[in-house]
Amino acid sequence: MMKYDLIVCGGGPAGAAAALAAASGGLRTALVERFGCLGGMASAGLVNPLLGLELNRPGEARSRFLGTPAFGALLRTLRRDGAYGTRLTPAAFDEEQLKIRLDELLSAAGVDLLFHTMLLDVVRDGGALSGVRVLGKEGVTTLNAALFIDSTGDGDLAAAAGCPFDTGRPGDGLMQPGTMSFRMGGVDKSELSEQPDIRAARALVDAYFQQACRSGALEYPYRDFIHFYDYPRPGVLHFNMTRINGIDGCSSRGLARGETEGRRQVKIITDWLVREVPCFRNAFLEKLPQQVGIRETRHFRGEYAMERGDIVSGRKFADGIARSAYFIDIHSPVGSGFDHSQQGTKGAVLEAYKPPAGDYYEIPFRSLRLPGADNLLVACRALSASHVAAAAVRVMSPMFAVGEAAGCAAVLARRKNGSFAEVDGEAVRRALGYLDREPEAL
Repeated sequence: MMKYDLIVCGGGPAGAAAALAAASGGLRTALVERFGCLGGMASAGLVNPLLGLELNRPGEARSRFLGTPAFGALLRTLRRDGAYGTRLTPAAFDEEQLKIRLDELLSAAGVDLLFHTMLLDVVRDGGALSGVRVLGKEGVTTLNAALFIDSTGDGDLAAAAGCPFDTGRPGDGLMQPGTMSFRMGGVDKSELSEQPDIRAARALVDAYFQQACRSGALEYPYRDFIHFYDYPRPGVLHFNMTRINGIDGCSSRGLARGETEGRRQVKIITDWLVREVPCFRNAFLEKLPQQVGIRETRHFRGEYAMERGDIVSGRKFADGIARSAYFIDIHSPVGSGFDHSQQGTKGAVLEAYKPPAGDYYEIPFRSLRLPGADNLLVACRALSASHVAAAAVRVMSPMFAVGEAAGCAAVLARRKNGSFAEVDGEAVRRALGYLDREPEAL
């Protein structure tokens, strides 16, 4: 039986940031991760680029960076190594280099990394959460800690602890569709790279796609338009072109169906691209993710549930611990459209789904804290937010900030030998130090 100050379940952007912040603050910290790497959806899920980190203000040529100083330092290191940013997609990143850098950071901080380890259940001492049972290569092990952070994405730890939650959208519980991202290599990017922006580059390929769909040469009802991003490597493009409706990311069978159906859709579109689009004539499918991308499952009922109005008004909170300007990005649970855009506009975002121009919103600490679970925080997309608000805050950049804030809160709690219930969210904000400063360019 092993004893820690803090156990973090999930090693995605939020979990990695939480463990790094806590261990850097002197806590004995373990991180439980089911894959063999850090990064979560950014690595194993092949989700790219990073969204939610930029603030664009009218009249300013350069965007401002909304992330934490630690996240900024990480991205600058990747950029120095040629692994972050291109002209057409400034927030594109090389996930293999991200894995390596996260390994270095967390190992240097002394985090006990438990890869290839699955969360099984929670352990209680009286009524309080005291440990987790996990399955690793050694078998079933119990890990004990004073504090816990759920960064599993789906809130698996909080669910096992019996914390109440809602699933999907109100009424029918339907969840946003899953996505099987993929990468293609061998692409002739010469003409694409000459375009003024990524939309213009996509339009060159989309013209072939629209013609093929109209003529019946291609049957592809999963996307209405071609959607790819540039990637920081010659001849490589990253695609978000699949849509898998009706899957439950909290079900093994649901994930299996999402992955098999996602790969089937990838095969259709990549075969067509190679066959029919000149710049793809020598291209090939370079990489698929280890897991289908999941946008939505559980929404936990925390002390404060974020709502649509918080996003579109650019609301700030006294206990705000993360910030983002990302819009309400709802892929409709049925069909191939988006709630945030009109049909035929190729995903153009309606103003009613955005924060005010040049402004951002904050995520409050109370949305991580669950009533009755004093030593547990939910620091992932399953935090307390409505179906609509969660569609904005769920992306990876604000989740890194949420995780870092949770790790900081753990340090404050242990200094008092207490729980998260005794941590003042405003104190967490002050300890983070950057949120009351004007955002600057990265």
